[in-house]
Amino acid sequence: MIDNKPINISFSKVEDLISLKKDNRKSIEEVGKEFELIFAKKLVNEMTKNSFDIGGKDAPMNSGNSMYRHHITDTLAKELADQGSLGLADLIKEFGK
Repeated sequence: MIDNKPINISFSKVEDLISLKKDNRKSIEEVGKEFELIFAKKLVNEMTKNSFDIGGKDAPMNSGNSMYRHHITDTLAKELADQGSLGLADLIKEFGK
């Protein structure tokens, strides 16, 4: 059975919905940027994993210096994500409209 009672909508509730929608777009944009950063980190790690193994165990970037490797790959991934050249954040933002 359909309930035909009138719905009482106050102005403050409408304002709450509008602010929620605005915040939702902002959070979708942030999620998109975060996802692009995570994806870029995985991408850069895979692209550079053999580059750090060159030179054997005495190489400057061997597994003993993984801190440097992580710093370099994280920096590259952050720059890639900040440029937005992968387009994933924009795609997620468009999908969330």
